[in-house]
Order: sequence, then structure tokens, then C-alpha cells
Amino acid sequence: MGKTRVLVLGGGLGGVSAALTLTATEALRETFDVTLVSHGWRLGGKGASGRNAKQGQRIEEHGLHIFLGFYDNAFRMVRGAYAEWDKPADYAFQTWQDAFRPLYQVTLMQDIPRFGKTRWHSWNLDFPERSGTPGDPRSLGPNGFAAFLIGALQNLVAKHDHLPGHLTAKLGLDALDKARAHIEEAGDGALDHGLIVDLLKLVQKGFQAVLEPLLKLSDEGWEFACFADFGLAFAIGCFADVLPYGKDGFDRINGEDFREWLQKNGISETFAWSAPVRLLYDMCFSYKNGEATDGPENARFAAGAAAEILLLMGFAYKGAPLWKMNAGMGDTVFTPAWFVLKQRGVDIKLFHRLTKLETSENGAWVERVRLNRQVDLVNGAYDPFVKVGYGDDGKWLYCWPSEPDWSQIVDGDKIRDAGINLESVFCHCTAGESVLEVGKDFDLVVLAMPPAALADPAAELMDANLRFKQMVEVTPAVPTQAVQLWMTPSIEEMGWKAGPTAMTSYVEELDSWGEMSHLIPAESWPPGTVKAVEYFCGTARWPAGAPPYACGLPQRMAADVRRDATQWLNANIGVLWPNTVKDGVFDQSQVYSSYYRYNLDPSELYVQCFPATVETRLTPGDSGFVNAFLAGDWTRTWFSAGSAEIAVLSGKQAAEAIARQTIDLTPSD
Repeated sequence: MGKTRVLVLGGGLGGVSAALTLTATEALRETFDVTLVSHGWRLGGKGASGRNAKQGQRIEEHGLHIFLGFYDNAFRMVRGAYAEWDKPADYAFQTWQDAFRPLYQVTLMQDIPRFGKTRWHSWNLDFPERSGTPGDPRSLGPNGFAAFLIGALQNLVAKHDHLPGHLTAKLGLDALDKARAHIEEAGDGALDHGLIVDLLKLVQKGFQAVLEPLLKLSDEGWEFACFADFGLAFAIGCFADVLPYGKDGFDRINGEDFREWLQKNGISETFAWSAPVRLLYDMCFSYKNGEATDGPENARFAAGAAAEILLLMGFAYKGAPLWKMNAGMGDTVFTPAWFVLKQRGVDIKLFHRLTKLETSENGAWVERVRLNRQVDLVNGAYDPFVKVGYGDDGKWLYCWPSEPDWSQIVDGDKIRDAGINLESVFCHCTAGESVLEVGKDFDLVVLAMPPAALADPAAELMDANLRFKQMVEVTPAVPTQAVQLWMTPSIEEMGWKAGPTAMTSYVEELDSWGEMSHLIPAESWPPGTVKAVEYFCGTARWPAGAPPYACGLPQRMAADVRRDATQWLNANIGVLWPNTVKDGVFDQSQVYSSYYRYNLDPSELYVQCFPATVETRLTPGDSGFVNAFLAGDWTRTWFSAGSAEIAVLSGKQAAEAIARQTIDLTPSD
């Protein structure tokens, strides 16, 4: 009996994870013949990055990519790839530790009204180093989250024990001690969640009785009041609605919006749209139609997913809460994945775009896959990498360029001069069609493309299966925008004194900022020219008209991103970088290079986690078609929100479902 042929459609994290999992052992490689298909010249999906050879080999990203310290599945995949890849001795990243660096500071921005004016303040939160290595198995214990929630509230109070005693004495803090004692006495046994809720409500009542005096006290009083008010409402909600119900507790409240859930659990109106609340909405682009400038009016986030993410971010991280990459995400994550897949014999087909999935007559399985072969290759194969130096010691990296190597493509110059973007579904370029038949060319297929990218080619599947149709139509997604600036002064010279950080909850629409100056050694600028590298990102509104859009529209929309970013910098950057403001506007002469991006293609849209949409998602092993599986952060897995962790987990679960099905169908001796 021959190998089971698995066709993976999509070269993002979900597809790559599925392919790596299906070939992880010699036994699996003897069972499965895997082909990975992706359009364009590189792997990565919306995590792809490129190098611009004309601009100092600068890294050009879709946005700001940072792994969180609880991304155990994502880190396991990356760690495994670096360990297995047979790298050259002078390669810069020999291990995953070479490719990532820990970040312990997170900055939240909060506007504070005082003396008739509203001023923005940066709250720089320093997280402690925790034990463990990202990717190691997690063991929280049955009451781990409960102990963390009470402990976090106690730590918050202890951190501000210098506040006036006549205020803090009224908080009823002995109730926190009683709650902690109850958790410790219970050990791994059952908790009286109702008792803890009652105790927390006593503290909340005492706190809100002194809220106004705290707000008038100082900016520090404002900070304490904000985090205490948020933390109490969050903890009360978790103990009342989530923790009593075990692993299904978070799903119970996914029909509610996170902000509205906090209001139900007593957060004051003063802080119902404060920085700790906005944190996830901004991080996860969670605004209807990308319209973020109207405050909470268009903000949507499933409460259960939000609560679980915040608990994991604060309690379950290993080492550091955040991990920055030491090069582009493509260079750091997808380069080792490419070489490991190649070492394992996986056939990677670039420059192939899915055009149609056809079902069997009874609609039970995928019968046929139609691919547009975008280009012909001069030598029948394509080398996707360029070598870029790293640092000053002769080391280097395999990197993905920002545009294809046209010399390897038949009529490449003509395609380039015509303005064809081979990664955009809105641009049409074809060298022929490949039609793959079930039983002849493939047996099983993994759909590792998000719903927006499947909507057109999977029309027959939608007609054949109502659940599949609902998933594609209900799962929301949004365009995003990214701005990258290479600056001539250092970050300290620009006026930021708090050190490396990742910031969010600032003025829309560029609400999130990453200080990325550590990337300078990974690029090739003339000595002394670039001293700081800064990334901004946020949601973007949909363009006028309706899809399909004209070829080149995302590139033309990047000009609007540049215009709007200039206005945003003029109005807002002085709070962060005061020394970059001259005559009341941002001093553009301090910018050595800049990159602006508008992410509109279906495969580049950010998949959102809105209330009452999680239940329409399908699990990786339950597409509704006997030979089709799903992979991506749009499937229903863990907390079902857009992230590298969920994309990798989904691909892993799709591969595991394939392995189970294949083993079950294999005749026994």
C-alpha cells in the first residue's frame, strides 16, 4: 500500500505547522507524502517578511510580530526546527535562543484628565522573569488561575502601600487575605467560588467608595485606581462566570463582549474603556470594519477568549512575557521551517494559487483542486533566498526578498514591469492550470487559508455544507496597516527614556508601537546612519467599493497609510519622542528610511474574535468533508483568537486528525 498523499494549501503558520507535524517522525514520513502549496515567492502568509536590497536590506513586515511567553505550541515548532536543521557553521542563528530575545516591559498608554486638560501618560509595566522555557509543558494546577488572580490584586496593593492610609484602609483588604487563605486551604480541591466572589465584592465596594479621592490624589493614584478597578471586575467575573465550570468556563461567556462583561461585573464607567481594557482590542485589531477611532463603539472581543488570553499573558508565560525576533519573522520562523521540510522530503510548490475546490457529486469530499500556475521557472526550480550579513563577525542569514528574483522566472522582467504582485489575489498572472484529482494526485487536503481567502474558490464546498458556509461567512476579518521608521537619532536621543518596550492602547489608528532597534545588526545600513528602528500598526478601514479590487490597490493604499501616518505623527508622537518634534510637527529629517503597508488581500486580513462568532468556527478535524481538514488561527481550537500560537496549534491538530483517520482506515493484518 502506497503513502497517503496530503495536499496542504497555504504557506502560512497553519499550513507549515501541519506539514511539519505530518513529517515529524520517520514512521510518519513513511506513511505520508506531503505537498505544500503557496502563491507567490515565499512562505509566511501574513507572517511573511521580506528584505529590500535597495534600502539597506531592511526588513519589511506585514505588521508588528512578537511571540508571547505562553506560545508553547509555536515555540515547540520553532525550537524543533532549529534543532533539526543542518545549518552552515557560520549561520547567525544556530539555536532558537539566537533568533529570539526576551522583553520584560509592556507599555500601556492612558489619557488622564486633570486641571481641565487631558494628557497621555505611559505606564511602563515591568514583568518578572518566570521559570521555564517557552515550549515546555505547562502545569498550572487546578486552582492556578484562582491563586494568580488574588495574588495579583494583593501585589498591586503592596506596590502602592505608600498611598495615604486613610484611603487604603477603607478598601477592605482583609477580604483578599481571606480569599487567598481559602485557596491555599483548598489546595487542589474544590473552591467555594461564591465565597470568593462575595469577598471580592466587599473589596470592590470599599475601593469604589474612595475612587474619587484617589483620582484627585496624583497621576500615580490614577494608575493604581485604574488597575485596581479593572482587576477587581476581572477577578469577580472569572470567579463568578468562568472558574467554577472548568475548561468549558471560558466558552460560556464568548457570546458576550469583553468590555460589557467587565461592566456587568462592576468596573466603573471611568475605567470601562481604560488602557487595561483596550489592551486586547488594540493588540488584536478588534474593531468592526476597522473603525477604531470612535472609541468603544465598534470594539468587539469575545469575553471568554479575552479573559483566557489575559490570564495566560500574566500568569502562564515562560521566561519573559514577550519574545522579540532578532530578524524578520520570515527569516526567524519560516526559513528554518523551509529547510527542515525540504530535509524531510516535503515538496514545496511556490507560485501556485488555489482557484477552485470541486466536490464529489454527493458533496461529501473534495474531488478536485484547481491551481493557477502563476509563472514558469527558468530552471524548473526556484531558490527563494538571499544571503544577508548579520553583525560584524562574518555571520549571515538566509532571508526572503521583498520581491521575487525575476531572473529565475520566465519573462520575469515583463511581469515585473506590468506591476503584477504575485502575492495578491487581485492581480492575474498565469502560465497554465494544474488540475489535481483525488485518488490520482492527492488523497487528503488541508485547507490552510483563512475564510476570506476560501470564500471564492470554496464556493462549491459552501453550497454543499451549511456549517462550512456559516464559518466562512460569519468569521470576521479586517484590513490592517503598518508603518516602519528607520531613524537617524537613537531612541534615547528621541526622548524615550524607558528602554526597550512594546506599547499599545495609544491614539488610534496607530495604537501599537514596538521599539525594534535591536534589528539594526540584521540589516545592512551604512555605518552610523540608522540608530533606531520603530514599528507601528493598527486597524485600517476598508477601501471604497467592493471586492474584487483592482490589481495594485493595496500598494496604492499604502500612500494613504503614509499620509495618515504623517498626520498621526505630527499630532501624537511628541508624547513618546519629544525630541522629534520641531515647530509643532514631527521632524521628517530625522527619518532615514520608511515603509508603509496596507494589508487588504484576503490571506493578509486579520481574523477577529467577535462575540457570538466563535461557535460557528469549525475544528481542524471537522471540516464537514471526509478528506478535508482545516488549519489556521480562524479554526476553533483553544481560545480561538488570531495569533501565531493558535495557527500552529491548529495545524498540529489538523495533522493529528489526519494521522488518526489514516491509521483507523489502514487494514490490519
